[in-house]
Amino acid sequence: ATYSVARIAGRARGKSLGRSLVSLAEHARRDDLPAARLKAPFDVPAKARWKMPVDAPSFALSRLTVGAFNALNFRIGGWQLGPRLVDWRSFFYPLDAIENWNRIYGRKGFAQFQCVLPLQSAPEGLEALLKVTSQAKTGSFLAVLKRLGAQESAFSFPMKGYTLALDFPINPATLRLMTELDRITLDHGGRFYLAKDARMSADTFAASDARIAAFRSRRQHSRWEEDFASAQSKRLRL
Repeated sequence: ATYSVARIAGRARGKSLGRSLVSLAEHARRDDLPAARLKAPFDVPAKARWKMPVDAPSFALSRLTVGAFNALNFRIGGWQLGPRLVDWRSFFYPLDAIENWNRIYGRKGFAQFQCVLPLQSAPEGLEALLKVTSQAKTGSFLAVLKRLGAQESAFSFPMKGYTLALDFPINPATLRLMTELDRITLDHGGRFYLAKDARMSADTFAASDARIAAFRSRRQHSRWEEDFASAQSKRLRL
C-alpha cells in the first residue's frame, strides 16, 4: 500500500504482544468520490471534535487505564474493518479529532520515543522494545509502527526498515524506561528521530549514527553552529 500504519496496543503481553490495528490507504480517484465532493475534492468536511478541557490528574494514565483504552480502541477498530472513504486529515492526523489532546498526559506533559530499525534486525528489535514497554509500570498511550524506505539525503532520519513511536507521561519511571529503549535500539543497529528527542544523552546519540562526524564538520564549515544552536544541539554536542 502507498500508506500504511499500525497502531499497537502497548500493554498487550504474551501471545497478544504487538496486537495492532493496521490501516492501509491509497489515493482516491475522482470516480471513488460521491457527487457532492467532486467540486472540492480536497476540502475536509467539518466534524465535531472531542475536547480535553482540563489537564488529566497524574493517576489517569495508569497501566489499567491505558490497557482499557487499548482494548476499547481495538474493539472499535474491529467494527470498522473493510474499505471506506476517509479524508486525508482523518487518516494522517487522527489525534486532531481531540482538541487539546496533550492534556491527557497531565500538567507535566509527555515525552516521545521514536527509533528506526533496519529490516534485518527489526523483528527481534521490535519484539524487545514492545516487551520492555508492556512490562513497565508506566503506560504508553500511543504506539505507532510504520515502514520506511531508504534515506534520500545526507542526514535524514529514515532508513529501510521500521520506525516505532511511543508516547509516555513524564515521570522518573518513564525516563528510566526510555534509557532502556535506547539500549535496545543500539543493540539492533537502529537510530533515533531527533525531532522527537528531549532527553537522549550525547554518548547514546554518538553510538547510534556513523554520520555524526560528517554532520559536525558541515556545521562548522557552513558556520551553522553560530546561527543554528539549541538546547538539544548543546546536549548532543553537535
